[in-house]
Amino acid sequence: MKFNFISFREILRTLVSLKDTPEKLSLSFAVGLFISLTPFFGIHSISAIFLSFVFKLNKTASFLGSWINTPLTMPFVYYIEYEIGSFIFNSHTAFSLTPYTIAHYLKGGWGIFIMITTGSAIFGSIVSSLFYILLKHILKRKMNVPS
Repeated sequence: MKFNFISFREILRTLVSLKDTPEKLSLSFAVGLFISLTPFFGIHSISAIFLSFVFKLNKTASFLGSWINTPLTMPFVYYIEYEIGSFIFNSHTAFSLTPYTIAHYLKGGWGIFIMITTGSAIFGSIVSSLFYILLKHILKRKMNVPS
């Protein structure tokens, strides 16, 4: 099986080619990225497009952001989110993150699911905020927009 990954350079090329402001493109991408870091896999793209319509964001940029968390990165991301959530709730239980299904997480208990969801809100907020700032700066330079 061959995986085709889109590089950050290709993402930048695509974003620069879109007819929108660097701020809106960065915000749209950050929203999609935030969604990709949630444990609601299977509906990331749909959620990103839906929020793009609701908040009048760039649909392409949001869609691109929703594909950042791939099946290869999910185990690491969800582990980090679980650890953040268990730290917040001061509750650490032995739990396997595999298989990657909502049914497995629910079988582990709503507590596990709540910990991962809480961790994803915190982790996603931090990562998407950093990407927004970085991407806005890069896009302004690439699109020759004054700061």
